This record gives sequence, C-alpha cells and structure tokens, in this order.
Amino acid sequence: MTERDDWRLRLRSWARWKLGVPKEALHSLGWDVLAGGCAGIFLGITMPFLIRIARAELHASDVAIGVMNAAPFVGNLLAPVWARQMEGKAKMPFCQVSWITGRSLLLLMPLAATAWGFVGIIALLLFIGTISSPAYTSLMKDIYPDRARGQLMSYVRIVVQSTTFLSTFVAGRLMDQGVGFGPLYAVAGVAGVLAALFFRQVRPLASTPAPSAEPPQPLLHFFRDTLGILRENESYRWFALSVMLYGFGNLMAWPLYALYQVDQLHIRPTEIANLTNVSSLCAIGGSLFWGRFIDRHGPAKTVFRGILLIASISVIYFFARSVSLLYVASFLAGFGMAGIELSYTASILNYAEVGKAARYQALHSLLLGIRGVLAPLVALPLRNLIGYQGVFTLTFVLMLIGAYLQWRAAKTPTPSR
Repeated sequence: MTERDDWRLRLRSWARWKLGVPKEALHSLGWDVLAGGCAGIFLGITMPFLIRIARAELHASDVAIGVMNAAPFVGNLLAPVWARQMEGKAKMPFCQVSWITGRSLLLLMPLAATAWGFVGIIALLLFIGTISSPAYTSLMKDIYPDRARGQLMSYVRIVVQSTTFLSTFVAGRLMDQGVGFGPLYAVAGVAGVLAALFFRQVRPLASTPAPSAEPPQPLLHFFRDTLGILRENESYRWFALSVMLYGFGNLMAWPLYALYQVDQLHIRPTEIANLTNVSSLCAIGGSLFWGRFIDRHGPAKTVFRGILLIASISVIYFFARSVSLLYVASFLAGFGMAGIELSYTASILNYAEVGKAARYQALHSLLLGIRGVLAPLVALPLRNLIGYQGVFTLTFVLMLIGAYLQWRAAKTPTPSR
C-alpha cells in the first residue's frame, strides 16, 4: 500500500465514523466535494458582482438588467423538454454538456466591452445552465441514500459556501484595486469547467435501476402528464402553490435589492464582497443545521422556516438607509437560502414517485420559469409607480402568504411511495 492509498483510507475512515457518511456514498461524496469547491470559486467571482458591473461600470439599462435576470427563467420554461429528452437515459451527460458549454463562455469575458456584450454572455451562461436541473436532481437520488441525503448534501453546500466566501473576498478587493472583471471572470469559467469534470466521477448506488431502453413519450403527452402531477398529488400541489407565491415575491424583490444598493446606497465592490461573505458564512452554518433538520423533521417544515427568514429581508431593505443594515439581510439570506435550497431538492425527491424525480423537477423548474420571467417585468414598473419601499412591502406580503401555504403543505399527508 502506498502512502497516498494510506492517506485516502484514513480520510475515508474519518468521514465514515466522524461525519456519519454511509460507506456506499463515500466515493461520490468525495468527488462531489471537489466539484463543489470549484463551483464555489466560479460562483463567488461571478454572481455577487453581476448587476454592479452591468450597471455601474457598463451603464446597462433597465431592459438589459431585465434580460440578464430573466435568462435562467426562460431556460426553466423549457425544463419539461429537457426532462423528456433524458427519460430513460443516463443523466450525467446532460449535466456535463450544460455546465461545460455554459461556463466556457466566461472565457470570452475579456472581450466584453459593452453592456450588451456582458449581458449577452451572462444570459447565455444562465440559460444553458438550466438544462442540467432535472438531471442533477435525479443524480442526487441516485448517488446518496435516502436516510442521509440531506446531511450529505449539506456537507457539499458547506464546501461550496466556503470557497464562495474566499473567492468573493479576493475578487471584490482585486476589483477595488483596478483589476478588470474580464480576467477574473475567465478564471471563474475555468473553475466552473473543472467542477463539471470532477462531478463526472460520482457513481450511482448499487441499488439504482439501470436506464430504460424504452423511447421517451411524445413531448405533448409528457407535458400533459407532468402538469397532471398538480391534479394527482395534493401535498405537492400545496407545496407548488406555496413556492409559486413566495418565489414570485422573492424574485420581484431580488433584482431591486441589487439596484437599490447601486442606485440609492452607491455600494462599492468591497462592500458587495463583504455582504456576500457574511451571507456565505451564515450559509455554511445553515447548511450544517438544515441538513440535519431535514433528515429529522422533513423538507416541508424546513421550507416553511426558510420562507419566513427570506421574507424578512424585504423588511430590512424597507428601512435600510445605509449599507450597515444590509448585513442583517445578508445573515438572513445566507442562513435562510441554505435551508430552502437543500429542502427544495429534498421536497421534490420526497413527493416524487419512484423513477419520476426528473419529471417533478421539470415541473418545479417550469413554475420557477413562469414566475421568474414575470416577476422582474412586474417589479421594475411597480418601482416607478410606488417606489422601492412600496414594492418591498408588497413582496413581504406575498412571501408571508407563501409561508402559510407551505405550513398547509406540511400538514397534508404525503402519499406512500
């Protein structure tokens, strides 16, 4: 046995006994952690600064900002198409093509000298990235056992948030020192591609059924049956309605938060990095907390509590007159979204019948696309009519209604699978 093999055995033993990682999930968790570390670098350099770069440096219009925000949700509208194409097929190629193609576009970012050039690259990246969503959810079902999935996914999220923290910290300060976004975004693209290549190494559990050789349903039949989930599954119907209202309110508010920071509070890149880092640190603790909470109490109760935390952000922005109060919002965003992100995937897997996880994720993404396309179109005109504070009040009310519906979903029995 080589020294390297001995080190790997010691690490696996520690993970198994100290972290409670099932033996059959050790291989996939190791590669998922490596992928998550690179994904955090990709996310930390790019996402926190998108609107500030577009608005403050390239003077993008409201229309351009709207296009950039709408791009991933337009892609989500096509989720049933992606899910139907992968029915009965291996899911990994869909993740690989989506991630590698989209993230490679960031290598073109040093050439983006105009607002629309920047927005075009980001919009394509976000649109192409949605292709992986149904496949990724199915893979989480395949590679992690039900009894520990929430906890194992939380470990990966901790790694993602940790590297997001570090990369955002460095990127914000480099931008304040005059380093252009082009080279930084190209580095992020390389990290994103590496994340995809590492994730390719995960492998399904031995109990995972092999892909079916049967041809997929005709698209219209698949779409009809996917929508039929709302009629047939009452508990999922309450969940979907809750997420629709909460998500509509949150997606109305989210681009306005960033615009409020730039237009009203005149935020600097370092301050954006600091706010993002507070959120990342809280998400690290949140991921550990929520992962265990999901496994013990179920995803519906987790979503309910997460919605209440995220709704409170609108209240913070309503009263914010300086950047200092936004640190409270960052705490709520990091801790709350860690729970919601984990519990959404866990909820879909909990509600879905065997072999239908991709279909449920497709419906979830379709509804996300509908609200994601419409919400910014409503939010920006409303801001002109009733101001930022008026929109923040409206979004808070919508999210509270969504929280109530999620409480109702938690009380509705889930059909046996």
